[in-house]
Amino acid sequence: MFGWLTHALATVCPHFHPPAGQPRWLRIAPDALVSRLPLLGSVLYLPMHAGDASAEHGARGWLADRVELMPLLHTRWLLATCVIGSDGPREWIECIDANGCLRARLHLLPDTDYLAWDVLLSAGEPMAAPPFGRVQRPFRAACARLFGFRHKRMGGFEVLSCTEAVRLSALGQGIAREVARAEALEL
Repeated sequence: MFGWLTHALATVCPHFHPPAGQPRWLRIAPDALVSRLPLLGSVLYLPMHAGDASAEHGARGWLADRVELMPLLHTRWLLATCVIGSDGPREWIECIDANGCLRARLHLLPDTDYLAWDVLLSAGEPMAAPPFGRVQRPFRAACARLFGFRHKRMGGFEVLSCTEAVRLSALGQGIAREVARAEALEL
């Protein structure tokens, strides 16, 4: 709401630092994460390169119908971050595996269901810090996708799938393009 003021202050006062929320660590079971993703609606999803995948088991009883979705099945920690930019608040979740490797990012868009975002975050257990200390970076995104997540039951498994976000507001498209450009990716 006051993003324009933050931007204006930053341009006239070199010592001004925009307020940023303290990142929150949440421990989460992979099935708790992936079962809540369909509630979100449209999000910007940035998975890591598939070549960086670890050999650990993903969420028990879950399959992904696309290789791009596999990082979500390996997530054990969430790092929820919020910053104030020139166009308002920006929120994203970093999905981190048990070894401390950043696996993916989910970016909240104006088109995302904000209450579902809060439901997703409430599924995690707040922690002061993870046992691995530091997140292994740099994050190398494989792609940037505007997705809506789905899941269905097939045989004895839950299958995580996604659909391309077809309807997105102009503001949502602009934010997604800006984030993708900052990651040196095409949308």
